[in-house]
Amino acid sequence: MKRHYILIFLFAVVQACTNTYNDYTQAQDLIPSNSVAVYKIDELKDFLNGGADNEILNLLFKEDITDAKALIKHLNTTAPIYIALSKEKDSSYNYLIITENKPELLVLDSLVQRSSEPIGKGDIIKTVMDSTRQFYKSTKRFFVASNNIDVLNNLNPSPENEKLKRVMATTSDDLVLSLGFENGLENYSKLFLSDLDSRSNSDNYSALDIQYLDEGIIYNGVVTGNDSISSFIDCFKGTVPQKIHALEIAPSTTSSLTSLTFDDYSIFETNRKKLLNDSTETKTDSFLDYTNEIALTENAVFIYSLDPNLIIESINEKEIVDTFREIDMFSFPQTNYFTNKFQPYTKSIDVSFFAAYKNFVVFTESTDHLKTILSSALNNNTLANLDAFKNISQNLSDEASLFVFKNTEALSQILHAELKGYKANVVQLSYEDNFAYLNGVIKKYKKRAKSNTVTEAFSTDIGAPIMSLPQTVKNHITKGHDIAVQDIENNLYLISSSGKVLWKKKLQGSIIGTIEQIDMYKNGRLQLAFATEKRVYVLDRNGKDVDPFPIKFNDKITQPLSVFDYDSTKNYRLLVTQDDDLLMYDAKGNRVKGFDYTGNKNTITSQPKHFRIGAKDYIAFKSGKTLRILNRQGNTRIRVDKSINFSDNEVFLYQSKFTSSNTLGQLVQVDTKGRVSTTDLSLPPEHKLETTSKTLVSMTENTLNIKSRTIDLDYGEYTTPKIFYLNDKIYVTTTDLQAKKVYLFDSQAESIPGFPVYGTSAAELQKLDRDGGLELITQSDAKHVMVYKVN
Repeated sequence: MKRHYILIFLFAVVQACTNTYNDYTQAQDLIPSNSVAVYKIDELKDFLNGGADNEILNLLFKEDITDAKALIKHLNTTAPIYIALSKEKDSSYNYLIITENKPELLVLDSLVQRSSEPIGKGDIIKTVMDSTRQFYKSTKRFFVASNNIDVLNNLNPSPENEKLKRVMATTSDDLVLSLGFENGLENYSKLFLSDLDSRSNSDNYSALDIQYLDEGIIYNGVVTGNDSISSFIDCFKGTVPQKIHALEIAPSTTSSLTSLTFDDYSIFETNRKKLLNDSTETKTDSFLDYTNEIALTENAVFIYSLDPNLIIESINEKEIVDTFREIDMFSFPQTNYFTNKFQPYTKSIDVSFFAAYKNFVVFTESTDHLKTILSSALNNNTLANLDAFKNISQNLSDEASLFVFKNTEALSQILHAELKGYKANVVQLSYEDNFAYLNGVIKKYKKRAKSNTVTEAFSTDIGAPIMSLPQTVKNHITKGHDIAVQDIENNLYLISSSGKVLWKKKLQGSIIGTIEQIDMYKNGRLQLAFATEKRVYVLDRNGKDVDPFPIKFNDKITQPLSVFDYDSTKNYRLLVTQDDDLLMYDAKGNRVKGFDYTGNKNTITSQPKHFRIGAKDYIAFKSGKTLRILNRQGNTRIRVDKSINFSDNEVFLYQSKFTSSNTLGQLVQVDTKGRVSTTDLSLPPEHKLETTSKTLVSMTENTLNIKSRTIDLDYGEYTTPKIFYLNDKIYVTTTDLQAKKVYLFDSQAESIPGFPVYGTSAAELQKLDRDGGLELITQSDAKHVMVYKVN
């Protein structure tokens, strides 16, 4: 088998110490003044992995940065990476990659086809990687690369594009991708889900934080305006966003809808005419003065009013032409009225009839269409009741100045693609002080499975037998969870909520216990912390070691790594157990002065745990036949004199007491005075115990006890029951390893519908994504992680 190895491609270039941009402190200072779009990548691996299969992002941007990705995929950095695009005369793009320089920044696998040669004085390197030509240079501070050598030769900090840089400064540092661009820039402006931006000038910019979904994107940010009226968003200057009501009347079959809101129509109309350079006098008696929302579809107009009768009374030359389900329908003589009134928000819309329904006045081109709309409203078949819209509504605000809805057909027209499943997509803008807040959702809708069913979500093959049980870890980017698992070759894998392997890392030994998470830098980004037999690791989200970890030990680590955050201030303490000794470290890998544990020469037989009772901290664990309870300094806080023949179960905090069990099958509890009490649970010596602060679960042979309720299961080999508290409800899992069945119960010992399901390991219940549902994580065989959707 051919041996693959990693070659670290070290930069052997002249450091241009005299370059003016060495003195600048931030990479974004190097964004060229003629840039029309800027990508800011904060999580490189997630950007490369998540974006590769994202249909929407690929349709919008793939061609623009394909060559840039050929280089950045080889960068080894956690610093932000900027890709700035500038336009050539032939409409093609030059790109500039900017990031902080560091040793071993560019890491090339031996299989990468490449050639390199210095250019000119040698400070610029020309390289060809996998047939893609690049130019790059490095300084003491920065690494820069481009497809065009002139971009590097002309690179100097410039204040000319300060507006783009300022708008980029509003983006988040906690998401995978942020994007800044000129309003009206082709493809990028399609994120507005309309062509309204075509009237924007190049002095207006948008900056959006983009969150990847399994099948779509969520994005939010700001769109800049001007003191003058020069953009479609400037028409809302001086107005207040209102609640969107049009969804309550527009039929669920509507393909496209644009809703405009304002607290004063006359202000909006004055601004709109300025945008169009329309000098005609604005009428002061328009029936539109009685509305604060106007919604436009392909062939209908919806006007919302607190008193629609005022609108009807203000319309002249109307006649009743028909009645539908006791609703009068009127003629409307001004056929092109709304086309003239709502440029640039509609291209052309002719209407000839109208009717009032609840707080709406509806205008259409025919009475048949008017009847269809009224019928849909009467039967509640509206956009507001569309399941696909309900699915995205949690990502939207109730109020907006501009609201744009597109279904699959309309979105396909905008993106020039044959799309399927994108049944509800929305952009909303809320105007304030010369800019607008923007929320956008483009997302496929999958109809939820029937209630009380369990369906297989995915099964992921890691390629080697699994050694550690799959466990979930928080994803600070998606706010959901990923899955961590280790194989028998000591490779650690991180699997996304959709079943994709994000990375694989070789460890020195097997993980003891479970993986903890810490926010080492107190910036919301979580790291993985755990111990193997001779090392303590802290890994970042991309699987990279966080300096100064891993810490190496000569003696064996014998219990899982304990992580304490005493005051919830993120001043973490990492407690390492070595037989009968305890070593405490801070999050920077330094030994904590003042922690001095004196053991009793008995092996510590349970993971030390931190509990808080009242205002006091306690560290509790089993040591021989003694329950040790320490303070923060490692000294005895509570002396427990009574000898205890412990079972193999852990120490818990149950009913505000330190709780475990003994070999007699008794519940053993110690209070804060050191007093020991026992309760007969009628359990044999070999039993399993799990508790929360208020719930106790035990298992022996085939009998499962949840609180005071007992369940007799089929005879088998059962895993220790696990308790989960999710969606304000308690769940209990256990797996019969012989029959390969996973059971799930509620706190009343009732089986959850659809269970048991197939599984070969202990299971974990968690919310992997943000849809509110639950997922159950187990194994389907030695090499596969299996996830079920619990509906």
